[in-house]
Amino acid sequence: MRDFMCQRVCGAALCCAAVASCAVGQAPTANPARPTVTNPATLPPVGYLQLEQGYLGSFDSPATDSQHGVNLVAKTAVLPRLMLEVQMQPWARSREVGESASEDGFGDVLLGGQAILYNAPESSDNVVKDDVHRHAYVRSATPTIALAYLGRVHSGTTSDIDLGSQSQTALILLSGHAPGIDVHYDSNLIVSGQSGDSVDGSHTIRRAQFGETLSIDRELLTENLQFSLEVYHFSQPLVHATSGGQTVARANLLDGLFALSYSVRPNLVLDGGFAHGFTSTSTRWQSFAGFTYVLPKRLWPGGKS
Repeated sequence: MRDFMCQRVCGAALCCAAVASCAVGQAPTANPARPTVTNPATLPPVGYLQLEQGYLGSFDSPATDSQHGVNLVAKTAVLPRLMLEVQMQPWARSREVGESASEDGFGDVLLGGQAILYNAPESSDNVVKDDVHRHAYVRSATPTIALAYLGRVHSGTTSDIDLGSQSQTALILLSGHAPGIDVHYDSNLIVSGQSGDSVDGSHTIRRAQFGETLSIDRELLTENLQFSLEVYHFSQPLVHATSGGQTVARANLLDGLFALSYSVRPNLVLDGGFAHGFTSTSTRWQSFAGFTYVLPKRLWPGGKS
């Protein structure tokens, strides 16, 4: 029943997007966080609903041989410096290590927000006037700085891949533009809380997880097409063995990611790519494809885009 309800939520969001696409007027500009693990410090246009949806497939993780699922993130900036968001995985099909059959399930539901602490003023000499990179609101070599928080409001049933499940997460986000080499950059510092059963299963243990990410992107051949390169590292406090059963004293994942994104129009961006894990407890391969779509109608009247 819970799985069915989550799928209905995702379906309703997709239907809203399809209906709203028929609206007439100047489209707002999307500010995608996907497909990278790194999130931008900047926010979507104020007053609009931004949907980030896609497929994620993973192979050879510590707990799963394979997993295929759908992810959904809904965001809205209620103020120029404040955004609210919900993240969920409405459906996933997983095959655990050592099992021959796959099982359907759904992931955690997270709620949270993001606040900008510093953004370079429009009058700054560092502002890039014609920045066309994937995150359209970054125009300064001086980074935008933001804080974000996500808390789990509903626990999922599907198996976790290498990152694990976070009960709550705090992030420091930085985004900027390097005019000299025409590269946009995003970086996150992340601390999360994870919980799991003890080795003997007698009680629940809680551990802190730490992560660092860095992604860069720039245009490729045309300003509508962007490529992204990313590297990210996370500690794995609750992982004690590889997918092959080899015990590890201290687990960490280190992954590299390559992605392409194409802006069909200002409020619709398509993306796709893959990631490869470099440590024994990383997911060996991940593939993904999806889109970011900003509904063309404001959720409430007035204000600027």
